[in-house]
Amino acid sequence: MGPRVLRTLFACELRTMQHGSWLLAILIAASAGILLVVVLLGLKIDPAFYWGLSLSLPLGIIDAEAYRRVAIQRQLNQLRENWGREQVRKRAFPMIESLHRLQQPCEAENAAPIDDQTWNDLNLNEVYARIDRTLTNPGECVLYTMLRTPLLSRNELQRRNQIIRRFQTDTTLREKIQLELRRLGRSDTNVITSFIWGRPHASTPWKHLYSLLALLAFISAVGAPLLWGARGIIVIIVLYVVNLLASYRTRANLGFAIAAMRYQGSMILTARRIAHLDDPALDDYSTRLRQASSATGQIVRKTFLLFPESSVSSDLVTLLYAHLDVYFLRGVRIFHAVMEEMNRHRDELKSLYSILGELDALQSIASYRQGLPAYVEPDFVEQEARLRIEGARHPLLKDPVPNSIAVGEAGVTITGSNMAGKTTFLRTLGVNVVLAQTVCTCLASSYHAALFRVFSLINDADNLLEGKSYYVVQAEHLLNMIRSSEGPGRTLCLIDEPLAGTNSLERSAASFEILRYLAGHNATVVLATHDLDLARRLQDTFENYYFTGQVTSRGLAFDFRLRKGITPVRNAIDLLRYL
Repeated sequence: MGPRVLRTLFACELRTMQHGSWLLAILIAASAGILLVVVLLGLKIDPAFYWGLSLSLPLGIIDAEAYRRVAIQRQLNQLRENWGREQVRKRAFPMIESLHRLQQPCEAENAAPIDDQTWNDLNLNEVYARIDRTLTNPGECVLYTMLRTPLLSRNELQRRNQIIRRFQTDTTLREKIQLELRRLGRSDTNVITSFIWGRPHASTPWKHLYSLLALLAFISAVGAPLLWGARGIIVIIVLYVVNLLASYRTRANLGFAIAAMRYQGSMILTARRIAHLDDPALDDYSTRLRQASSATGQIVRKTFLLFPESSVSSDLVTLLYAHLDVYFLRGVRIFHAVMEEMNRHRDELKSLYSILGELDALQSIASYRQGLPAYVEPDFVEQEARLRIEGARHPLLKDPVPNSIAVGEAGVTITGSNMAGKTTFLRTLGVNVVLAQTVCTCLASSYHAALFRVFSLINDADNLLEGKSYYVVQAEHLLNMIRSSEGPGRTLCLIDEPLAGTNSLERSAASFEILRYLAGHNATVVLATHDLDLARRLQDTFENYYFTGQVTSRGLAFDFRLRKGITPVRNAIDLLRYL
C-alpha cells in the first residue's frame, strides 16, 4: 500500500471523523473484520491469504491517527462550549494562593501587592472565581498572584492587554495553546507549586550507596543462583530487605514529590510544544520557553522512567513491577537524580512555570471578557481627576445599578441612609481599580485614572488570635495607609466609618486629622460615613456625594443612585420602627 494511497485514506477517514466518534467505532470494527476474514481465509482456504495481515500496519496507523483526531475534536468542542462561561468548581484557595505566599511579594517599583485586609474587604476570592477559567495548576496560581499584584507600569499593562486581545480575536492561536494546556491539565493536590517554588531539597549523602546497592542487586540477580546456589538466594533476599528499607525511607519522606516530578516532566514537554508555535505575538514567550525547556531536558528523560502506577496492566504485573522497582532501587535512584537536576535548573523551572501560568491566566481573562455583557479597557492618565469612572458596576451583583464618580486629588465623602449602597459602592470602586491594574478590564462605560496603590478599611473585626480590639485593628490599617501616602506615587484609600470602635468625641477628632493628613499627601481618599458633622468639616477639601432611600410602613425603597451633596435624609429610627 503506497504513500499516496495512505494519504488518501487518511484524508477521507479524518474528514469523516469530524462528524462523530461513532464513525471511529465503525472504522475500527471494519479493520478488525478485515483482519478476521484474512485469518479465516488463511486457515480454511490457503495460507497465502495470511499475507493480507500486512494490511494491519496501515490500518492500525489510520485507526490510531483517527482516534487522536477524534479525541482532539472532543477537547476542542468542550473548550468552545466553555469559552466565555463561568466555570463553577470547588477551589482550594490555600493551594491556589501558595505561589503568592511562596514568592513573598514586596513593594516594587512597578507593582503594589494587595494586603490581606484589602483582599478580603473587596471579596476578591469571589471575584477571582468569576474570572478563573484556567486549565492548569500554574495557570490558577499565576492568575491569583496577578490579581494580588496590581501593576504600576503602563507599558507592562499594555503588553499584557495586547496578549489578552489576541486571545480574544485569534481563535486558531488560542485553541492551539488551550489544547496544550488542557493536555497538561490540573492536579487536585497542586504539589507542583511548592515543589518548584519552595525550599530547595538537600542532596542526599546516600546516593552513591544507592547506586552500589543497585549494582550489587543486579550482580546477585544474574550470578548468585548460578554460582552459589542456596547461598545466592539468601544474598538476594538480604539485598531485597536492605533495598526495601532504603526505598521505604525515601518514599516515606519524599514520596509526595513523585507526582510533582511527573507533572514537572509534562510541564517541560508542554513548554516545548508551545515554543514551536510560530506566531510573532508569542516570540518573547517562545524564546524563553525554548531556552528553559532545553536546559531542563535531562529532567524529562529521567521522569519518563517514573512510570505511573496505572501503566501496568494487571494486579500480578503490578506486584512484580513493584518488587523489581524496590530490588533495583530504580525509583529511589531516579528520584534523587531528578532532585539534583532540579536544584541545578530551579530558575529555568520557575521560568517555565511562570510563562505557562501567564499564558493560561491571559486566555482565562480573555474568556471572562467574552462572557461580560459590557466592559471597557482602562485609560491611565495623570491629568484632570485622579479617578473618573462612569457606569461602574460590581462583578458579583446579578443586576447592578451603574454609578459614576469623579474623585479629585484629595478625595470624596459618601454619606447616606442605612442600606442605601455606600459600602457596596466602595467595593465597586476598589474592585474596578484592581481589575484595571491587573487584568486591564473594567466593568464600566469608561475608566480614566492614575495608577494606585490600593488600601481599604471596610470589613473589620476584633483579632482574637492576636488579642487586638476592633479599634486597634482599624488604627493599624490607617497607619499602613499613612505610610503608603508618604511614599512615591498615588495611594487610593477606601475607608468605611474610620475608628468606629471608640467614643464619638475622640473618633471624630482623630478621623478628621487622619483624613486631612492623607489628603495633604499622596493619597486619594473615598470615605463612606454616617457622621454628617465629619462630612461637613471635610467639605472644604473633599467633594460630597450621597445615597438615599426611604423606609415606610410598606417596606424599604432604595434606588442605589449616587448624587452630589450631603444626604438630607436619615432613616435609622425609621428602620427600627419598620423592623
